Amino acid sequence: MYLRRFLITVCAAFFLLTSFSQTHGNIISGQVTDKASRLPIQFATIQILRSADSTLLAGTASDEKGKFNLTGIVAGNYLLVCTYVSHTRYYLPINLTGEQTLNVGNIQLLPLPKNMKEVVVTTTKSTLNTAIDRKVYNVDQDIMAQSGSASDILKNIPSVEVDIDGNVSLRGSDGVLILINGKPSPLMGNNKADVLQQLPANSIERIEVITNPSARFKPDGTSGIINIVMKKNIKSGWNGTVIGNAGNKDRYSGSANLNYKQGKVTAFGSYGYRHESRNRVNTINRQYLDDAGQTSGYYNELNSSPVHPVSNLATLGFEYAINEHNSFGLSGNYSNRKLLKRDVVNKYFYDPNHMLLSQYNRLRYDPESEIEKDGTIFFQHNFAKEDHEVRLELNLSKSDEVEDNHYTNVYNFSLAPSSFDNTLITQKDNQKHLTIDYSNPLSESSKLEIGYDGTIEKIDPVFFGEYFDTGLHKFITDVMKSNKFIYNQDLQAVYGTYQRSYGAFGYSAGIRLEQSFTKANLVTKDSVINNQYFKIYPTLHLAYKLKKGELQLNYSRRVHRPESDDLNPFPEYRDPRNLQAGNPKLLPEIIHSVEFGYKWQDAHFSFVPSLYYRYKEHGFTSIIVALDDSTLLTTKENLSNDQSAGLELIFSAKAGKFFTSNLSSNFFYNTINGTDLGFTNKKSIISMSATFNSTFILAKNTMLQVSSNFRSARLTPQGKTYGTIVFNAGMRQDLLKKKLTVTLTGSDLFKTLKQKTELNTPFLKQLSVGTRDARIIYLGVAYHFGKTTTKKPDEKLQFDNNL
Repeated sequence: MYLRRFLITVCAAFFLLTSFSQTHGNIISGQVTDKASRLPIQFATIQILRSADSTLLAGTASDEKGKFNLTGIVAGNYLLVCTYVSHTRYYLPINLTGEQTLNVGNIQLLPLPKNMKEVVVTTTKSTLNTAIDRKVYNVDQDIMAQSGSASDILKNIPSVEVDIDGNVSLRGSDGVLILINGKPSPLMGNNKADVLQQLPANSIERIEVITNPSARFKPDGTSGIINIVMKKNIKSGWNGTVIGNAGNKDRYSGSANLNYKQGKVTAFGSYGYRHESRNRVNTINRQYLDDAGQTSGYYNELNSSPVHPVSNLATLGFEYAINEHNSFGLSGNYSNRKLLKRDVVNKYFYDPNHMLLSQYNRLRYDPESEIEKDGTIFFQHNFAKEDHEVRLELNLSKSDEVEDNHYTNVYNFSLAPSSFDNTLITQKDNQKHLTIDYSNPLSESSKLEIGYDGTIEKIDPVFFGEYFDTGLHKFITDVMKSNKFIYNQDLQAVYGTYQRSYGAFGYSAGIRLEQSFTKANLVTKDSVINNQYFKIYPTLHLAYKLKKGELQLNYSRRVHRPESDDLNPFPEYRDPRNLQAGNPKLLPEIIHSVEFGYKWQDAHFSFVPSLYYRYKEHGFTSIIVALDDSTLLTTKENLSNDQSAGLELIFSAKAGKFFTSNLSSNFFYNTINGTDLGFTNKKSIISMSATFNSTFILAKNTMLQVSSNFRSARLTPQGKTYGTIVFNAGMRQDLLKKKLTVTLTGSDLFKTLKQKTELNTPFLKQLSVGTRDARIIYLGVAYHFGKTTTKKPDEKLQFDNNL
């Protein structure tokens, strides 16, 4: 009922606004080519001048296919001027009457004689490009990128939040699908938080956030998709970069990349190394309650967890253009991540009168490792008609993970001999992913896309527990902590989208048909759980162009599937009194997502407000269950339903070449219905988050950046999490004609980052506070070598362009 009312209201608002909005003006399009070679020219400048006084009214740059598109031009007499480095200028008088779409055809620019001096013109990408349904964050424009991690960069993207443990959420929901180069990766599995904190930001080209993707993309993720695009060669000739960074508290990193592009061959390779030392401190104050609601005891915990992660990342690949219509490529990635944890947990148990009953320390020595290898091969055929193409791509990936826990319990009160136990966790993840994508522009105003998307995945986690028998003086297998669980998932999908525009109005309708087969094999219990389902995921995107902006209304049906850990019922023993287990009966979340937005932009400012609504069926939530008077089990359950609505505001400003700034805020209202879990009342809360970053050009080659992130309190079915705020800053100095770059960055400068959570249940009250190392400082040096070419201009976001 709520979803139906919201859809009716938003649809009415959309069509009312489009009916009474200002005229959108004329659309001028065309293509720029080199008259001698007949090849398209990228980055040509196209300007529209008023004939009467030569006032500049609009301008743009041609894309990689030489195409350009100018919108919002009112009726009148104009002069179109097209220029490009080392080419003659082109002038074309234009007379526009009424509302029309004018295609000026092929503009051919004649190369200047070779004896004339070439003028090199460079432009700089914007750090953040925003549209209604997506954001593109150009990582190389962020000073923090040279020394930071992917997690550090994600914090600067509007509505993306990263907590103290590295967990990523989008618009208040942690159900976000994270892709690498547009594809699923084992790296983004259960340990994606740790991986993102170790993934060097300087190996990333850009990060794309799509909140309501079309049917072409996987429907996974409650709040949308975050796609991390890794760097590869985009320049002609050969070039490369070497980077070194050193930080406080035993932190350092380095990377090198080399690229080559000549004629039909493109080759690229990179290597990155990162070493860190982190110290996490967490306190827990717990109050146990009996059936009558009276205090039955207290528990306090102080956990100090120093961690020493080391990561290596290597990439190698090439692409070859067989001829004008066919090309293929092969690439591979190798990631080796190692981690050493040395936890010391002080545990105190008290009676209802705060008298100490017992105290012991639980020590943990845990060397971890994860190795991921993946390879991708593609073949693409371009038909004679422009943008008419088919692409076949196969990706194979494999990861092996080991977590080797060695525990020691040291009893201080009452005194007793120390005890020892070990838990060895291994997990293998193998994925096969095949896609076939076909695109056909049926006309200048319509486009058809169809394709196939198939994924086969096998996850094989094994838990082996043992304890030390003091009588036998050896370790004995603990059958209660040992288990084997095999999870297989087979997803087969076909999709189709159709795009069409009628003047100012455009739409894109899509549908994705998906068959899912899952098999959970509880090997230890000789039990198999099979599940299969067929789902239809429709999408609809509507757009209406205004004189200086655009309106959009989008809808998509999405899914959030349980991961293998969410389904594995075997408990993982953090310690004898704290267990964690999955739920094999956990159902997938089904999400209905609606978004209504507007984008306004001129030469200096842009403003993108978006109103969104999500209705979730069978929503996931983590709950804590008391197994007895002192032992707790953390598991997952499905909620009856979950609703959230929000308003996202993104404001960008640019003052010439000296100052740019982005301010974004996200206000959302969340209602949780936990009646299926035994809660009698619905819970609601209004929350918000904000991101601010600014760039100052202090001198020609000197840049200063400051940023801040704020997150307000959040609601959980059994309590809440408190708000957080953090401040970062960085400075960059370019030397030797920008071949050498020196950066200085500082994160969490005021030591304000912490994570505070509260639980309030009939049997337990708990307050947990976590902090980490603060005021992290890095000094970095980067050297760029090889041929230097013109950078890409600001990327223009299209209505439904591909990842």
